[in-house]
Amino acid sequence: MQDLLLAKCNVQYKAIALFMMDAGLRVSEVMNLRVKHINTLNKTVFVESLKKRKPEHREVPMSERLLDAMTDYWQKMKGRQPDAFLFPQAKDPTKHKDRRSVWRRLKKYTDGAVHPHMLRHTCATRIVNEGKDFESLRAAQKILGHKSISTTEIYTHVSRDQMVEAIQNIEKTGWLERISRKVFPKKRIHIVPVELGLTQFHIGRKEELKQLADLTQKKINVLILGGQGVGKTHLLDNYKMPNLIRVGEFKSNKEVLGGLLLAILEREPERAEFILQVEEARVNEIVMRKSPKYLIHDLVAVTKKHEFTLVIDDVTTITPTAVTGLEKLKNHFHIVCAARRVPVEKATFLTNFERIDLKPLARPETMELIARLSKPFLNRIEDYEAYKNHIWENTNGVPLYVCEMVDRYSKEADINTELVKDIRHTAALQEINFAPFVVGVLACMTVLRYWSRISGEDAGPFYLLAALGLVFLIFGRGIIAATKKKYI
Repeated sequence: MQDLLLAKCNVQYKAIALFMMDAGLRVSEVMNLRVKHINTLNKTVFVESLKKRKPEHREVPMSERLLDAMTDYWQKMKGRQPDAFLFPQAKDPTKHKDRRSVWRRLKKYTDGAVHPHMLRHTCATRIVNEGKDFESLRAAQKILGHKSISTTEIYTHVSRDQMVEAIQNIEKTGWLERISRKVFPKKRIHIVPVELGLTQFHIGRKEELKQLADLTQKKINVLILGGQGVGKTHLLDNYKMPNLIRVGEFKSNKEVLGGLLLAILEREPERAEFILQVEEARVNEIVMRKSPKYLIHDLVAVTKKHEFTLVIDDVTTITPTAVTGLEKLKNHFHIVCAARRVPVEKATFLTNFERIDLKPLARPETMELIARLSKPFLNRIEDYEAYKNHIWENTNGVPLYVCEMVDRYSKEADINTELVKDIRHTAALQEINFAPFVVGVLACMTVLRYWSRISGEDAGPFYLLAALGLVFLIFGRGIIAATKKKYI
């Protein structure tokens, strides 16, 4: 009956049905989903439970066929803002679809045989029946959000891996479908919720986000490279992973390693018993007295391989001792780090890292960013096209500079053409006044040609110099621009 239901559903209702069938959501929870609740990087959906007097939240893994259904539905969606409802009403997108309409549609597709709660009940039954042991029951409770005072303690220690395994166990596919997925893989969407940063949205970066998502799923270490303002911090601020520990800079080896160990022991104090054999009150004191060598040993001893993701904001100025530390941790921790550049002599810890290059935005993406940031004061801009072009020429597509220039314009009551030209970004490319070069080269060519005639000598060398001057006239601007320091 469920296969018949999925076959009859359109892309929207197929996604709705699978959120109940494969993720165990209540129909009200599905209707209240927003774009920001979907994270295909982690293959999870963030669920806000509506059944409790006190709001509760849970994070549920998504099955492969649910991800496929979301990919198909994403192509049809119109509103993709983080706070937009995933399943809005057709007449009023600011409201979510009525759960009664979902009920009616499911009954129509199955001749009254299926209703929403039956799909959720089926999810729980399949998880338990397909599971290997009692852990499946505990995982089912965690996934479905069935928490009470008497059962809270039982379900506290259900790990994310157990929930992922439970979801995978209920998705039984035939050999033909498995082969089809490998031969004709569906191009997945990559929805990364944006919660922090100058903008509450992503512009561009589709390939970079896809690459980061793929590498994260495979637990491959990542180095994000890019100049000032291209969006490295924005990307890391919104990079969410289970068991993530973030470090600003990796300079003081002992301080950072000690901080990492304390952060892990703070989450699960019982881990300290295996390595320290001390009272909880003295853990900080003991940890900070250890040498970097033994701190690394303890970090590996109290964690499983790739159990934790270590995010380092900036390794541009990484110290030699920190390089040594990362060389020993890179094969045990999943590491994501960013830098403007890394000196060759300090790049020895990057041997098993994949590189993601963040470039400035292309012109169309920059124009989209300017348009979205300028929307609140659009009526104050006299010449909108001149305004956008001026910002593009001053920022060359660097997102930070675009945000700063738009913010500067937003403080003006009237943004006329003269004001647009007067405001410049301090990091903009310097304009080159080429007129003196043109005049000078033309004058030299004239003198050389005149001299060749009056001297009576072979004019070949003089004509050669004149030709070189002509070449410089054509390509000189680019040559000079390439040799100038572009940014202050």
